Amino acid sequence: MRNAENGVYDTPVPGYRRILIVKLSALGDVAHALPVIDFLRKAAPGAEVDWAVDRRFSPILEGNTGLRRVIPLDFSRWKREWRTEETRRAASAGIRELRAGGYDVAFDLQGNLKSGVVTLLSGAPVRWGFGRNGVREAPNLLFTNRKAPLLPEDRHITQKILRVASAPFGGSFDLSTLNPEIVTGKAEDAVAGGIARDLIHGAAPLVVLHPGTTWITKRMDPAFWVGVVRGLRERLPAAGVLLSWGTEGERREAEEIRDGAGGAVALLPRLTLKELAAVYRMCGYLIAPDTGPLHIASAVGARTVSVFRATDGNRNAPRGAGHRFLQAPLPCTACLRKRCDRDAECRASIPAGEVAEAMARLAATRP
Repeated sequence: MRNAENGVYDTPVPGYRRILIVKLSALGDVAHALPVIDFLRKAAPGAEVDWAVDRRFSPILEGNTGLRRVIPLDFSRWKREWRTEETRRAASAGIRELRAGGYDVAFDLQGNLKSGVVTLLSGAPVRWGFGRNGVREAPNLLFTNRKAPLLPEDRHITQKILRVASAPFGGSFDLSTLNPEIVTGKAEDAVAGGIARDLIHGAAPLVVLHPGTTWITKRMDPAFWVGVVRGLRERLPAAGVLLSWGTEGERREAEEIRDGAGGAVALLPRLTLKELAAVYRMCGYLIAPDTGPLHIASAVGARTVSVFRATDGNRNAPRGAGHRFLQAPLPCTACLRKRCDRDAECRASIPAGEVAEAMARLAATRP
């Protein structure tokens, strides 16, 4: 690809008319891959693009103007209820839907065994995936017949993903010209507007804090988040803080943070992914660890401050001037371990005040 001036790619298109993206999970990883849709819209104008995804995460793709179809695959149910005839019929129907796409090419942007199987079952004659230096699980290499080796500059996960998607179009891209898209409708936007009106009336800015994440080694203690909220309100006395959550355990943790932090802090109700995206867009600010909602917020244009411990912020954190991340300063940080004997030490290595200061600065410099 010779250039990407004004976001228009001038390398000849390989003639792909039907394209399948395979990026199944998790929530944050699906959000990281959203710029691929915009890339394909520019690199293969007129092509029909579908996306195969785990059903749990399909809402953030629905309504995207660059997609013809979203193909939700209910892996959790299929695994849990595989012995029932109804489940086997549903899985067979999902495979038939994949194969009916008539794809010229499929891009496996996940690189594990499950995504490899889905990519093969799509029936696409050309199947692009990661090379040995990028694949997550080695058996995935058996299911793709074109490999895109990563380059030394591909440190961020979105760069890695785009390296695969760009391979048949010349192998380069300009990430600064590519926009993620999460579409919300009138209903979701109305929910967000009602929250701003009813929960903390008159506060500005409204900052959302999402403390929940699945890995223990990504989490911070409720007392830490209490310190972040108090520090933020010391720096921005008019600010209000909304606490988002996903599971019942996260809700209880959010209640503990709310009760410890004092006034101008409110708990959000249970929200769908689309409603959550609308709230993040409306508020414009989010504080979180490395978790799916962080990457949803970034995709809808919110400014973010994030905390990274077991994962690498240089690889996973939102990019750009509107984002800041704090990485644990221990020499073993970004270890990718889900359990660690030094977990308490690692948590204590990031001061709550630095997170609050980073968000206060972002809010003060918003154009």
